[in-house]
Parts: sequence; C-alpha cells; structure tokens
Amino acid sequence: MVQSTNSTAPSEGNIHWDAIVIGGGHNGLTCAAYLARAGRKVLVLERREVVGGAAVTESFHPGFRNSLASYTVSLLHPQVIKDLDLHRHGLRIVSRPAGNFLPLPDGRHLLTGTTTADSAAAFLKFSKRDAERLPAYYDWLEEAADILRAQVLSTPPNAGSGIKSWLKSGQLAWQLSKLSPSARESIFDLFTRSAASILDRWFEDPHIKALFAFDAIVGNFASPYDNGSAYVLLHHVFGETNGVSGAWGHAIGGMGAITQAMAASAEAHGAVIRTNASVARIATTDGRATGVVLDNGETHYAKQIAGSVTPKHLLLDLCDDADLPEQTKRVINATEYGSGTFRMNVALDRLPSFTALPGDGPHLSSGIIIAPTMDYMERAYLDAKREGWSREPVVEMLIPSTLDDSLAPDGKHVASLFCQHVQPQLSGGRHWDDHRDEVAQLMINTVDAYAPGFASSVLGYQALSPFDLEKKLGLTNGDIFHGRLSLGQLFSARPALSMADYRMPIPGLYLCGSGAHPGGGVSGIPGHNAAREMLRD
Repeated sequence: MVQSTNSTAPSEGNIHWDAIVIGGGHNGLTCAAYLARAGRKVLVLERREVVGGAAVTESFHPGFRNSLASYTVSLLHPQVIKDLDLHRHGLRIVSRPAGNFLPLPDGRHLLTGTTTADSAAAFLKFSKRDAERLPAYYDWLEEAADILRAQVLSTPPNAGSGIKSWLKSGQLAWQLSKLSPSARESIFDLFTRSAASILDRWFEDPHIKALFAFDAIVGNFASPYDNGSAYVLLHHVFGETNGVSGAWGHAIGGMGAITQAMAASAEAHGAVIRTNASVARIATTDGRATGVVLDNGETHYAKQIAGSVTPKHLLLDLCDDADLPEQTKRVINATEYGSGTFRMNVALDRLPSFTALPGDGPHLSSGIIIAPTMDYMERAYLDAKREGWSREPVVEMLIPSTLDDSLAPDGKHVASLFCQHVQPQLSGGRHWDDHRDEVAQLMINTVDAYAPGFASSVLGYQALSPFDLEKKLGLTNGDIFHGRLSLGQLFSARPALSMADYRMPIPGLYLCGSGAHPGGGVSGIPGHNAAREMLRD
C-alpha cells in the first residue's frame, strides 16, 4: 500500500536504505522495482499525492477520466514488461485497429492500416509510386530501428572517462563496422538530417510525407525541415505493442495502469513508496551523496540515490552548489529543454464525425492527425516562434474511450489532444495563465474545422500548457522528454558528456529518468539501465 508522508509522520531519519529513488514516475518505479527484485532495500519518494509522474490516470471532468499527460503505448520495452511481470499486476494493452488517420481540407483522407499491404492500398489513392515504395521504406526504417533497439538496453560509453569507456567505444565501433554500408549511411542520415530530406527521397505525395513527418515533431519544438528531426521520427518507431514492431496501443485504464502495475511490482519485492514526500535537497558526506532531506525536514539516508527527475532539477536544484564541479554546472545549465507542446483532455457527449470520413469506424480509434503537409507543420512552428503559439496548430487526437469504456459514462467519450506548437515560455511579458483557455479553444476549433460539431460536443476539458507541465509534473520548461532529443543530447552526450553511464558527478548519485539514455517516452529503459549500473556498483 502506498504510504503518505506528512509533517506528523514518525521520523525515519535513522533508517538506512540501500537506495532512495527521487520521483515516482514510470522510470523511477522501474528502477526501484529492479533494485527491489535484487534484494535491495528501496525507498521511493514522490512529491505528488499519486505515483506515476506524467503516466497517471486522473479524473478531469465529473464522470470522465484519462491519462494526464502521456497518452499512448508503444515504447514500453517488452523486457521491462516481462521482468516486472506487469501483466500479472494488472496491465492490459490493446492494439489500435488502424494506424493513423489524416483528414484533409479538400475532403479526402489517408488511413493507414495495421499491415503494410493495407497502408499501401490506402496510398494508391494518392500515388501509385508511393504505394509501391512503401514496403521498401518500412524495411529501411525497420533496419535502422533494429540497430537502435540493440543499443537502448546498453549503457553508453562515457566519453573521455577512462579505459573502460574507451573499450566500450571500441566495442560499439566494432558492432557498427559490421553493418552494411547502406545501414551505416542510414544511421548517419537519421541522426543528422531533417525528416523532410529523408521523406523527400522516398515519397512524392505531400500528404503521405506529412503522415510520416508528424512523428518527427511530436514533442519536438522544430520544423520537419530542421536537421535532427529525422532522429525524433526514428525514436517514435522503435517500439512495439503486443509483439508488433512500430505498432501503437492503449493501456486499459489509461497510462496510469502502467505505473500502478510498476508500483505493485516494486512493492511486491519489498520497495516502500511514499507520496506527498517532496525532496528539498540531497545530503552529502565527504563529497558523496548519502541521503535526502524532505521539505518537512525529515532526513533519509541511503548508500545510493537515484533521481527520476530532469537532470537540471536533480543537479542544479537539489544538489548543493559546492558539491558540483563548475564544468557540470555549465554543461547542465546549457542543456536545451522545451517540447513546445500543449496537452488537453476533452469530455465529449458524442463521437466526432469527420467531413473526410463521416460516422463511426476504426479511424476513430487511430491516431487522428491534423497537419495536412510538412509545409503546414513548418508554418505552425514558425508561427509559434514568432507569436507564442501557432494559429493553425498541429493536433493529434486520440479517442481512447472507443477502446476502453472505463474512461467515460455510457454513450460519452474522452479525447486526448496533443498539440504542437507553442512556446515553452511566452515572450513579451505574457504568461500562460492568461492565455491557456484561449489556446485551448483554438485547439478545439481546429478539430471542429475537420469534424463539424466537435466544439458543440465538448462538455468540459483540462488544458496543460508547458508552464502547467512544469508546475504539476516537474518537467523543466514543459519538456516531455526531460531534454531535447538533439544530436548534442543523445547517447554519450545524454544528459552530458561524462554522465552517460547514469552516474552523476557526485559519487553515489544516479540519474534514472528520461534525461538519461535513450531519452523520453514511456519506455522504462532509463530506469532499467540505471538500476543495472547501481547494482554493479
């Protein structure tokens, strides 16, 4: 049973834990569960009243509940699901019956299927050439995704930190040298080039390109024409659902079902989870992390401390300035944050009907993308940079209640809106508190333009600006990835050079959140990898 810490709780200052995990998000819970499975005495401290971080299911309108921030499943690693026995602890994931639905202003639509043949058949309406090239594109992308999958459970080499790091670098170089020249070229392109440059090589139809380019700007405050956006596209396709590579699904009960199963797994192995337990600072002894001090003054000691929070919060907010090398402070201060996303949950009194494909159908259980071309996406980005938010935004809508009737009353529905682009911090002295509802209405109206009557079906909504995501969930600058997925912040440079192996500059302190390799998304991989390194130590 999750316990709650408050000012009247008995002092546990003299209890010595093997490990303390700061933050009960999905990676913190994963790390704690692995440590507990290995027989370690583990304490998880979560500042909110519920564990789960961004992957939590909450009520947002009377009778309606939904995933608070994260909203769909694909990147959750099968090894984590298996090791933590998440299905036995209540997790159930269902696959979408269709891929993505792209309604177009001219009344046409694209709807990808669950197989390559289905998607190719849909492409025929737009381009025979693109339909014929689709299988080869998927094979090319899958080859690159396989290379990424082979690396995500490995600890990256720490650049310039000794012989072990050089040996790891040599092993990695040897593995890459065994790839075909075309595979090496593919990896280089996907890590350095723009999504648009990649997609222009493969396809000719602008709407087909847009369907794929959306993955390059999800949580990425950038244009698909920006170098580096190709990697973000790859990052979103290396997952799987129920054994199907690249497929997306829904957790029954919302994303909170994932973290509740993780918490149950951790507790089943003896981990203690405390909520309403906000950590004020990390205590050190002789330069080593030895404990944490809570806001209420309680002190808890441990041999190891792991942070499932952003690198900036862990090192610059919770650590004493005197404990950090000047170089560390400079590098972490220079880390780029800011997804440029606006998240909404919407209660509906009926399903939407799209002009491009009226009525019910599998398209309403797919990823519904409002962004007809890559040029539209670029205009949205440039508009947001200039004005604060895009006047013609990119919106992805999911309606999870079509697959999960526990989220809404009978006959009613819940929609998740994940919207791009908005400035992480508004310029010109403006504040998100003054513009949240204005932008929320814009997002609703954007959907209504493609599905007339959507706006009138809205019973209520929850809107989270980047400011809200930081205030509520501790996401620095509202960044859902705990730091941009750019070339300078990936692999051995995530969160920074010499910190890629999950060990922070203060001995005994580790990073187990999405700011570590391989980055954001509900994968559990950073928590898994950090726990392994902690056990090795």
